[in-house]
Amino acid sequence: MQWPKRFLPDGALRRSFAVLFMTATLLSLAPPRAAWAEAEKIDLSAHPIHWNPESRSDTVAGQLEWAGEIELKSTHKRFGGWSGLAINADGSALLAVSDEGYWLTGQLLYDEKGRLAGMGDAKIAPLLGTDGKPLEGKILADAEGLTVDGPDPLKSTAYVSFERQHRIWRYNLGKDGFDARPEPVLTERHIGRLNTNSGMEALTLLKARPDVKDTRLLVVTENTRDPRGNVRAFIAEGRKLKRLSFRLHDPYHPTDIARLPNGDFLLLERRFSLLAGAGMQLRLIREDSIRPGAVVDGDVLLDVGQRRSIDNMEGLAVRQDEKGNIWIYAISDDNFNPLQRTLLVMFRLKPETLMPPHSQTLDGSLGAKAVSAPAESKPK
Repeated sequence: MQWPKRFLPDGALRRSFAVLFMTATLLSLAPPRAAWAEAEKIDLSAHPIHWNPESRSDTVAGQLEWAGEIELKSTHKRFGGWSGLAINADGSALLAVSDEGYWLTGQLLYDEKGRLAGMGDAKIAPLLGTDGKPLEGKILADAEGLTVDGPDPLKSTAYVSFERQHRIWRYNLGKDGFDARPEPVLTERHIGRLNTNSGMEALTLLKARPDVKDTRLLVVTENTRDPRGNVRAFIAEGRKLKRLSFRLHDPYHPTDIARLPNGDFLLLERRFSLLAGAGMQLRLIREDSIRPGAVVDGDVLLDVGQRRSIDNMEGLAVRQDEKGNIWIYAISDDNFNPLQRTLLVMFRLKPETLMPPHSQTLDGSLGAKAVSAPAESKPK
């Protein structure tokens, strides 16, 4: 359209109009903000349940102390399948990933005794692919492991391991939130062939080393075996891999691993059969056993079955409060099966459990004097 001469703006106005026109054009050409990356608030009910349905006062959990549990329910079609877990430093917030490719966040609530009692402000959002679009299909979206590099998961970098199309991706949630596009860390090309549905299941960060510039990760497969029948595992330093194995405690198989404050690890394992139902096991793995070529084993701290409130336990997280209490959280994957439940359970790990065989203090140093359990055991 040609402007009539009497309406032509002067030189300065013309330049201003040109700038505005170019800005509007660029904005119209820019891709719109991905609405799918926004966290969606969902209706969620969280009901406290007892560790032992037959005894409300029973808090014994092997060498751990049960410290509260909730059953989570939602009518949202994407709720369920939670397989990886992270808890912030003060225990107030949760981040989880599902094997359908979704994030879950929520605020955790505790009762007057400090026991886990509820969850509110629940939101979900899809994990994005490298193209910025939500992951679609089980082959691409089967997220199983989650670990973060800071005290607040939503302000950290999150590492997610996937099965089927085996890989580890890094999401900068602190910078981009759920808009974060992943940066590939490892693919099956680097790792080698893994069993389709029994691949990279458990994931945690290893301590940084001054001679290694890359982030160090420990990956344990669910049921990919070495020639001796042990479960394959990897130490990943960037794209450099060092191989080791974990001794299989059949019928249990690894589902997650978390690093303790002193550098040791907890390995979460599950079993299931139609006859015996579900089972949950936790093994204490010593830090010095994690080395290339090793066959790793550890002491069993907890081994329970259907007589306790468990399901298909898949996600594990650990935190330590200001008073030195170590709190362990585990979440179950309901497989989107109406006969299964989404459970979130919390335990306290007694500090003296970490002492053998080297009389370690909580900071990982060696000492002959045992650390006594703190008098106050409520989460802070």
